[in-house]
Amino acid sequence: MESISKLEELSAVSQNSVYVNADKVQLINSRITFTGENNILVIEDDAIIKNSKIKFMGSNAVCYLSKNRHVYYLDLTIHNRTAVFIDKNCYFNGTFNVTASEMQNVIIGLEGLFSFGISLRTADPHLIYDVHTKRRLNNSRSILLGDHIWIGQSAFVLKGSKIGSGSIIGAAAVVAGKTIPSNVSAVGNPARVVKEGVFFTKDCVHSWEKEQTAKYEVSDTDEWIYERDAHTVDLSKIDEEIKAKASAADKLEVIKKRLVQSKHKNRFFIEAPRQKKKSIFSKNS
Repeated sequence: MESISKLEELSAVSQNSVYVNADKVQLINSRITFTGENNILVIEDDAIIKNSKIKFMGSNAVCYLSKNRHVYYLDLTIHNRTAVFIDKNCYFNGTFNVTASEMQNVIIGLEGLFSFGISLRTADPHLIYDVHTKRRLNNSRSILLGDHIWIGQSAFVLKGSKIGSGSIIGAAAVVAGKTIPSNVSAVGNPARVVKEGVFFTKDCVHSWEKEQTAKYEVSDTDEWIYERDAHTVDLSKIDEEIKAKASAADKLEVIKKRLVQSKHKNRFFIEAPRQKKKSIFSKNS
């Protein structure tokens, strides 16, 4: 096992690779642990990682933490051949818990807003089988989150979940294997969309008085409204490209090309499913 709590100890890491400029990254009251080999950790300049644990519990995995104007508070558990990617300027109001298991990935876009007590898990992890067919029912799946999403306090985002850019997940919601379109609000267990056509800003109302409340009754901006365009991509395809690579180095190249170097606004837009019109010949009409 290789373990560091200070960036000055990076030279002690020999079986794994850590790409970090020790003069431009802060590691405060935190620990990075490797129990396998051929893993890669990338931390971009100006990141501050505080009260955090980053644990590689296998081999050939990647963790990529982007530049952030906010502090990272993380508890990451990264197993064999998985990838965890967090894009720039996500805000964490408390420890952000992520467990990437069984060769599945966690991708998180730009400018996310995450409350405290949130957990993401790509696996259950114990196995469940159908009593008749004896086939496994709970296969692990990646978690894919777009840009500028807001996840409320104590929410769970579980295997197979996709959330489009601009959407809101309410407090204590459980998103389990669902696709949440862009610019909607979803709440409950299981999470369901309760409002379409919404956007949020990061303005915080806690200390406001009447004047500020009145000032922000209308927000005349299109900045956080997403739509399909020529740059929109399916996050699932990027996920599959990462999975197709066996080594951490090859996974990292896909992450750099498909996630780090691409920052188009509408890249992770997810369209809402169209409602099926009720037939005029329906028995219930």
